[in-house]
Amino acid sequence: MSKKIGILTYYWPPAGGSGVQRWLRFSNELAKLGHDIHVFTFKNPKYPIVDKELLNKVDSKVKVNFISGFELPNFLTNKNSNSAESFKSSGVKSFVRELFFFPDSRKYLISPSVKYIKKYIKKTPLNCIITSGPPHSMHLVGLKLKKTTNLKWIADFRDPWSNFVQNKFLNKLESTKIKHEKKENLVLKFSDAVLTTSKSLNNKFKKKNHNTFYTPSGFENFIKPKAYNKFRILYAGSMKEFQNPINLWIVLGELIESDNSFKNLVEIVLIGSIDKNITENKEFRLLQNTKIVSYLSKNNLDKEISISELLMVCSVNIEGSNDIIPGKFFHYLSSRKRILGITNKGTDLENIIKETKSGMSFSYDNHTDLKNYIYKCFSDYKEGKASSQKTDNKFLSSNIASKIDKIVSKL
Repeated sequence: MSKKIGILTYYWPPAGGSGVQRWLRFSNELAKLGHDIHVFTFKNPKYPIVDKELLNKVDSKVKVNFISGFELPNFLTNKNSNSAESFKSSGVKSFVRELFFFPDSRKYLISPSVKYIKKYIKKTPLNCIITSGPPHSMHLVGLKLKKTTNLKWIADFRDPWSNFVQNKFLNKLESTKIKHEKKENLVLKFSDAVLTTSKSLNNKFKKKNHNTFYTPSGFENFIKPKAYNKFRILYAGSMKEFQNPINLWIVLGELIESDNSFKNLVEIVLIGSIDKNITENKEFRLLQNTKIVSYLSKNNLDKEISISELLMVCSVNIEGSNDIIPGKFFHYLSSRKRILGITNKGTDLENIIKETKSGMSFSYDNHTDLKNYIYKCFSDYKEGKASSQKTDNKFLSSNIASKIDKIVSKL
């Protein structure tokens, strides 16, 4: 049965990067299923990446509404910095953020969002509202709406909250950490349903809200592979200092040094915002045949992926940060190319690479197995063996949206 569904999301076209893709795709697919979709996002947002081509991806049936509100000034956000220092933000700046911008820098969007949506539903009643975080301020909008209206509410966690990696750097006070946990628990308690993007986070949240559902981000459609005259290893997206795969750079350097064929054919491409502490690292600087490209639109990135042989994804190399599956994993999965995971043992990323049989993952301290695997992939490439992997259609956005449709229908 058709429902009027509200979706509150900070990231919406022309925002670029992987964060925008999830609800852009699900909004379109839910509209195709016959639901009346009302998106709530913001005027003049501070997006670190812009991809105007994505504006053309929004289904004409999706109604997009823009909310005005104050955001944290750029001098406090380090908008243009990808360094881990932007998370560490030492001194007065960090203290100001922790004390006055809880739970995050979009705190002052909460009240105008509640006011706007309350006014909106008086004229256009909605059956439910979905809030997507981070920023987790969006969930506090949902919490206030739940307590003051009859709206059904779904909280969508694209990333963890109390265990959010940025919070590990920003929040130094124990009292702040407790506040995050308390707010997270309130969201889990009062939401009618919860969506997560990893199985371990789903299991954790299910103990607090039995109506919790593992809902991977998936991908829109398959990328058609193309032939290329280089053995290309590609990384796409931001790579922060705590994701630096130093052993990979060492392995690649050894293969280049020991095998002229590998040296002549390998091409190492990093696309996106790469921490300068990685590109200036001695192991990386010693590599030959590297290419660093700034952000590309999704359409152009699809083309780069289509001619690559190995697609690299790195987990967060920080203790306790095991419950994140980067959105780029599903983007890679859509190409049916081999995925090379650099990840700690037991992470959701390692598990989903195994589950999908989409490649291999290696721990950050692995050397020998990683080297052997890369050389095997290279040998297959030279022999003309296709690297195409089988990919389950269950990860198509249209099929995942059908599951969300059932969740909404049961509220």
